[in-house]
Amino acid sequence: MTQEGVKVVALSVDDEATTRQVVEKHGLTFPVGHSADAHQVGAATGAFVHDDPAHLESTGFVLGPEGQVLVGVYSNGAIGRLVPDDVIGMIQYVKRLATTAPSVPTELPD
Repeated sequence: MTQEGVKVVALSVDDEATTRQVVEKHGLTFPVGHSADAHQVGAATGAFVHDDPAHLESTGFVLGPEGQVLVGVYSNGAIGRLVPDDVIGMIQYVKRLATTAPSVPTELPD
């Protein structure tokens, strides 16, 4: 994804040691935060929170250059999650639109 200028970050409710094990097991090369409060993250993102033990359903976002949410994906199963090839394809599509769409005036002519 770096070839498209995409930055990936992740957040987990797991403690630091458990999160580190997941990062190592899967060879993740992007930053992964740990020890997040599931209820706070759920309130901020709309993610579903299970209470016992407190954890989040898979939630992913693709943000635009200005931080706007382009896509939000919420999943409670093994499918329906953001995957790299789909995200790259969407980013390339958005970039093409930005370069080929007619410009829209931001001010009315006098």
